[in-house]
Amino acid sequence: MQRVTDQTIDLINDRIQHMDEARISKVWDTFAKEQPAIVGYVLGESRELEEPDAREDVAYVLTVILLSFRELAPGIPAISEAEFEAAFNEEFDEMEEIFNDGFDEADAMAMMDAFAQPDLLQFAAATIYSEGGEDEEGSNFTEEEAGLFIVIFKTVISLLHQKADVLAG
Repeated sequence: MQRVTDQTIDLINDRIQHMDEARISKVWDTFAKEQPAIVGYVLGESRELEEPDAREDVAYVLTVILLSFRELAPGIPAISEAEFEAAFNEEFDEMEEIFNDGFDEADAMAMMDAFAQPDLLQFAAATIYSEGGEDEEGSNFTEEEAGLFIVIFKTVISLLHQKADVLAG
């Protein structure tokens, strides 16, 4: 499967910015039907976040991810709960091993660059770790929440990439 590029992400972002609430609601209804395990898990986990703005960030990142894959590979088969849980646990263990001595930016960048969809993962990380504008104090996520959602989004992107590869045959 081809990579989701920064240009694709910008195009999707522009599209989202021009959607009204009714259109966004329709898009989310479609997501819930196409990928119920992913939508259910990600939104379920986001309910635990301390900051309401963090929940909005999660919904935004997931929207960009799902629309990006729909753009490049329409008709990706649904990912089951069992597939998601197994992949998440594997991803979590791998990330824990990489960062067990603490966060190292060089290790993080090397991991992202080696990933099948580096631009999409970097977009998710940039959104999660955004410093905000002049009036904002920083990321909407605690360190623990940020780490968890990096693993969640890395799992989602990886599974969608794998399913798209199978679809492309």
